Amino acid sequence: MTSHQAIRWQERAAALADNLAGRGILRSEVWRAAVEQTPRHVFIPADTITTEAGSDAESSDADTWLDKVYSDSTLIVQRRRAPGGKLASLPTSSSTMPSLMIEMLEALDVHDGHRVLEIGTGTGYNAALLAHRLGGENVVSIDIDLNLTEAARRRLKELGSYPTLVAGDGLTGVPGRGPYDRIIATCAVPQIPVAWIEQLVPGGAMLVNVRGHIVGVLCFLVKKDDNEVIGHAIRSGGDFMWLRQKLENPLRASESPVRIGAKNVTRSLTELSPATVRDSRDFVLLLQLGLPGLRMICATDVFDPVEKRNRPGLLLYAEDGSHAQAIIEPENDGQHRVIQGGSRRLWDTVETTHKMWARLANPAPHRFGVVANQTVQFVWLDSDMDWLRWPLPLVQP
Repeated sequence: MTSHQAIRWQERAAALADNLAGRGILRSEVWRAAVEQTPRHVFIPADTITTEAGSDAESSDADTWLDKVYSDSTLIVQRRRAPGGKLASLPTSSSTMPSLMIEMLEALDVHDGHRVLEIGTGTGYNAALLAHRLGGENVVSIDIDLNLTEAARRRLKELGSYPTLVAGDGLTGVPGRGPYDRIIATCAVPQIPVAWIEQLVPGGAMLVNVRGHIVGVLCFLVKKDDNEVIGHAIRSGGDFMWLRQKLENPLRASESPVRIGAKNVTRSLTELSPATVRDSRDFVLLLQLGLPGLRMICATDVFDPVEKRNRPGLLLYAEDGSHAQAIIEPENDGQHRVIQGGSRRLWDTVETTHKMWARLANPAPHRFGVVANQTVQFVWLDSDMDWLRWPLPLVQP
């Protein structure tokens, strides 16, 4: 990269910081300095981003690449194919969109002298931001992929930054470098790993993406005693790639393709519009709690056996092969056709959960929270002492 291009990244980094601050995401001067002074392009391999068609000059290609790197975008830097080769290659590493990363770092509430464990090194950019704020000696980061950690180490060294990077199973944390004041996971988990709880100092906190297949929540959990963390969801979404325990497999350890069950198929009508389910992410969060193992909800054409043609609909299926499809266009009486099959009646649970959601005044994500210790983990609504709670994990770990 020429010296001219090297100078231009600083302008782009400052513009990115202005953008995030203007949206109310970047709030503190210490994180603004980290964004402005940490070159994101150092951590993004140029061959992982496709430049716009029609760029015929080297400088134009470089400018296009830098524009992409300093945009508020998640950039995929690695893909792997699942064993067996039947599925398309899946993303296994990325540089998370800066707005989400900064939102998490602001919420992490770090202070001078805090030691932080990051689960999921990836490109190393987030470790660089943490090291800028706290010093490399206070940052530990782990990733399952040795190639990623080695590449991140080279990039960080180029910047004169030396956090501790470890190649290994993030599920176990890095006990030899702990305990930690904060843990931040840039990968998703279906439940809270006990090892992370154990490696927090009393009063320490972790920021974790707890999710199922459909939707997740970012939770800020505080360690109240030696064996338990408790806290609220701070927002929905932020759905990271799953924490992997096997390098060669982009799927979770217990994840496998679903075989849709053809038995026990029934037809019925419903007053609940499938469009209502499709359009409400907050409702889907509650539905996922009531339907453990729910694998997919998607708007797609489904076959109408009455009219013998495909029609716009909503398809749901679960890990056990249970499935349901509902046609979006209503019949003359205002109801919608539903077909269900498998061991569970998924749409029946959708209807029951939607009535509960309305009765509970359409709970937003911040009303949910998590309790996790060595023996029990659950999601709660409004209060961890209330009767409304759902066990974790949401999918088999």
